[in-house]
Amino acid sequence: MKSYYDILGVGRDASQAEIKAAFRKLAKKYHPDSSSGAEEDKERFQEIQEAYAVLSDPEKRKMYHYYGHETYRKSYYAQHSSVHEDEEGSQAKEGHCGACAQGRKPSEEEGPPPQSVRIAVWLELEETLQTVVKDAYYTEQIPNQDQTSRLKYTEKNWKLQVKIPEGSYDHQFFILEDILCSGSEFLEEQKIRNPNKLYVIVVLLRDKPGIIRQGYHLYMDCTVDYHTLVLGGTVKIPVLDGEVLFEIPAGTTPEKKLRLVNQGLIRPKKMGGRGDLYVSLHIRIPVELTIPQLSAMLKLRDAIEAEDGIR
Repeated sequence: MKSYYDILGVGRDASQAEIKAAFRKLAKKYHPDSSSGAEEDKERFQEIQEAYAVLSDPEKRKMYHYYGHETYRKSYYAQHSSVHEDEEGSQAKEGHCGACAQGRKPSEEEGPPPQSVRIAVWLELEETLQTVVKDAYYTEQIPNQDQTSRLKYTEKNWKLQVKIPEGSYDHQFFILEDILCSGSEFLEEQKIRNPNKLYVIVVLLRDKPGIIRQGYHLYMDCTVDYHTLVLGGTVKIPVLDGEVLFEIPAGTTPEKKLRLVNQGLIRPKKMGGRGDLYVSLHIRIPVELTIPQLSAMLKLRDAIEAEDGIR
């Protein structure tokens, strides 16, 4: 798998000016209006555009270095996918499994080493609050030793079990060896064939329907009965590890936004604690009313209108 630097034909330490110049040269050559119009030229032009869009943006380029080529592409362009690939063509995907031994947490919070091989593991938001074990799949491409074969590489598939400790957070990474539950033969073989490679697991979080993430804070909507907003009362609000009871004061307006401190996502150690959960209240309108309910609503309406008439 080519990196964005390979696609543009520049080095990893290329300046912005060099990146821009390389893009212009390649774009002119492979642009549909100036090339032969072949399908491979169109695909090449799309690759060039994508590579430039990332490398020309300092923040995107920084995150590209953080994740590595394919893990970056999957996490930013197709978060629903669970397959990732490193710069040399190795792939990994995430699954689920049973239990095994506790691993150690790394002390590094600035990100994985630049040349490490990253294998992304996706967690549900609530899984960050508990210890979970995942199946990690790794497919490596090995140079083909069969001289009669037209294939340059052969694939070898590995299934690993990793244990993500309680209190993990988005973009956290772990040294594979520290959290590996089963599949030690993989590391043993890699130490022989690729002794200088470091394999790390990067935690990525799946978005959850009905919840919006902004940093480590969470935002959600909650419907409340009209009489609860008017008279006050207790409402149940779902949180990552269950639900909490929240007292709403009388006269609360639907525009009111509640803040539940420390009910958001886990923060890195250097920040500490958790983010907050912000809940926007909305009125629950009953579709049908019973006769007593209808009678009570009519009396309330009449009383309000009479009071307004006095004023």
